[in-house]
Amino acid sequence: MNGIAAPAPVLLACALSFILYLGAYMRLPLVPLFASDLGATTVQVGMINAGFMFAAALLSLPLGLVSDRLGRRRLILSGMAISGLTSLLLLLVRTPLGVGAVYLFSGIGLACFSPSMMSYVGDVSPPPFLGRAYGWYTSSLYLGMAAGPGLGGAVAAGGFRLAFLVSAAVIAAGLLAGGARMPSPDPVIRPASKDLAVDFREIVGNRIVIACWVATFFSTYAWGALFAFFPLYARGAGISVTHTGLIFTCQAAANAAFRIPIGHWMDRTGKRERYITAGTLLFASCIALVGAFRAAVPLYLLFVGIGGAMAAAFTAIGAALSESVPTRIRGLAMGGYNTCIYGGFAVSAATLGPVIARFGFAAGFAVAGGLCALSILAFALLWKNGHAPST
Repeated sequence: MNGIAAPAPVLLACALSFILYLGAYMRLPLVPLFASDLGATTVQVGMINAGFMFAAALLSLPLGLVSDRLGRRRLILSGMAISGLTSLLLLLVRTPLGVGAVYLFSGIGLACFSPSMMSYVGDVSPPPFLGRAYGWYTSSLYLGMAAGPGLGGAVAAGGFRLAFLVSAAVIAAGLLAGGARMPSPDPVIRPASKDLAVDFREIVGNRIVIACWVATFFSTYAWGALFAFFPLYARGAGISVTHTGLIFTCQAAANAAFRIPIGHWMDRTGKRERYITAGTLLFASCIALVGAFRAAVPLYLLFVGIGGAMAAAFTAIGAALSESVPTRIRGLAMGGYNTCIYGGFAVSAATLGPVIARFGFAAGFAVAGGLCALSILAFALLWKNGHAPST
């Protein structure tokens, strides 16, 4: 296990994650335009995306808990099936309300898949390989995120409905080809005295878990500022839509490329908290500086830095969460992690819009980065007083 080769179940998890996010993110740039063509207003388009994020945030934690009891594989395959069905349902809708209902359903699929697959990777990875396993897994996930929108846009030249059909076919192919080969980890034997309340108290009392959740929420809060508002900032700075897309692509590429080597270094050196701290501070600094530049070249460089910093922080968070809890509540820990991700995006869009409207983009990005940097103080305090997982 001292090499870089991943165990077979981890590689299969990577392949399934890439396929799901490739197919699902094919829809990402298309659904707002599709809804608009059906008569949706700008506000309604925003609500469609908000509903998706809200469903994913609300359900990630309880569905992670369900995976602790019913097994990861069932939830993973259910999430893929729901996501593929979502693309098929988009072929049938004829109103903005219908698009919203389908996208809400899509959030449920993501909440089934994400915490369960993160937990599964931890379940099937030997401890000496844990950092590399999350490096491989998250790299494949972000590669799917990076390639999906471009593929969706290319296929959509033949119409939105063709793109939705191809999206469904991609996910179905992964489900049929890979789902049957997915081994289930050994079942977890739970003490008879354990119940839901005990599990929740154990998670809330684990300060390492709470520290990772805090870092995750404020990091995605900061990233949400760019995700939601950078295209508008770039347009005002005279940057073309093509360059805006490529700037985001550079971020995604750096994010994916750095995760495997960072996971390898992390396994050799240990000290997950150092990677979380350094990555988050670099990430926060780059986001806070975005509003100081209006030319494409420095923005490309900042976004590459953002991608590399995200790779360090989030790979370490995944590994730290996995090893800080016993297997029987790993799904609950990962569910809370995913709730923090989608919750951070939702809160960012809701709170930074008024800041930007009143004080400008530079102030909004600075606030986002500043709060992310300050959150490291809470992270460090919680981590220092953390404890090892119970057996």
